[in-house]
Amino acid sequence: MDACQTVKTYFDALIAGDTDRLADMMSLADHYVKIGTEPEEHIEGGENARDYYQNIVANAADITIEYEHLDTQERGDVAWFYTRQIWRLKWLGNPEELAVRLTGVLEKEGETWKFVQIHASVGVPA
Repeated sequence: MDACQTVKTYFDALIAGDTDRLADMMSLADHYVKIGTEPEEHIEGGENARDYYQNIVANAADITIEYEHLDTQERGDVAWFYTRQIWRLKWLGNPEELAVRLTGVLEKEGETWKFVQIHASVGVPA
């Protein structure tokens, strides 16, 4: 699977609520970082990814993701992506629609692309 397919698989796993798949896609490296959209939503170190995604899956339902743009670039054993998306979901039972922007970095571990950094932000409504 190339880096672009890995990024798409990540979003498919979010939609499916597949905690195991999400956690398996994250590097266990100490330099792993995930920054979310809430003030305290950040984790450092890949060993913390599983708990983070278990919380996301437990609190989100009916997720759909509409791509406005996705670009993925690979250079050797490093890749990065940028995407703009519209997320529709129920968070803690409340319907939400979010203009989400994400960037991230992946590193190749063996033959598998793993996320080492993901940063999300919510766009300002029009």
